[in-house]
Formats: sequence, structure tokens, C-alpha cells
Amino acid sequence: MKTLTYTHTKAGADHGKQFCLTRMDAFSADQWARHCLQAAIRGGARLGADLAQAGLAGLAALGVEIFGFMDETELDTALNRLMQCITLKPDATNPALTRPVLAADFEEPETLGLVRAEVFRLHVGFLLAAAHQLFPVVAALLGEAPQPPHTA
Repeated sequence: MKTLTYTHTKAGADHGKQFCLTRMDAFSADQWARHCLQAAIRGGARLGADLAQAGLAGLAALGVEIFGFMDETELDTALNRLMQCITLKPDATNPALTRPVLAADFEEPETLGLVRAEVFRLHVGFLLAAAHQLFPVVAALLGEAPQPPHTA
């Protein structure tokens, strides 16, 4: 699985903390992405075919749109699943040592948001793939011809 280390560089109580971010396996990430999009649509998001054509950068910007329309339970489920992809590196002298994060590991509210944003970015491609899967199916059910995705 793809992993990266996020080091918090902002001043404050969390300065210097290191987190290991690991992308979900493809099947789990695909399921997570489909559930996120479906929850957003149920909540009233108007994502449509534009989402399937947004590309990775556009989709990352739509994170607020996707999460903003979910009901609280579905949003908590989606964010909790992302949090399972984060571990803490508690000892800078032993970078191989990691452990699951605890609520107490985030002393500054901004740190939690920044770490979540980074782990979200690891999974944006799966949201795009889910959009490509879901919207042609929806279009077919509605009797509409799906638009081909833009290629760059």
C-alpha cells in the first residue's frame, strides 16, 4: 500500500509530530469512495457527471461538497474510516515504530484537519473511479446517454 509520512510543521503543541498515512487497499477504498458519493447524493449534493470529469485536482477541491452534504452519521463513518489509515510515529529516533492514533495525539485542532486532508488526498483517485462507475449506471437508469470523460 502507498504510504507517506506527514510531519506537522506548524508552530504549536503538535509541531514536529510525525504521522504515517497508508492508503486503503483497492477494494476497501473503492467501497469507501462509493459510499461517500452515495451518502453525499442522498444528502442533496448535486455531483452528477461533472464530478466524473473533474479529474484528481478538481475532485480534491470537491471534498467539502462531498462531505458537506452527508448526514452526521455517514460523515462520521467516512472520516473514521480515513482515521484508520493514520498511525503516529511516537519516537523520531525510531521511525519504524508506529501505533494507532489516539484523540490525545492531536493537541491543536488544525493538526487533525491537516492530517485528515493529507490522508483524503491519498484516496481522491478512488472517488474519481467511483464517480466513473456510478454516474454511467445512474444515466442508464434515467435513460440518458453518459458523457465520455475528458482526457487531458
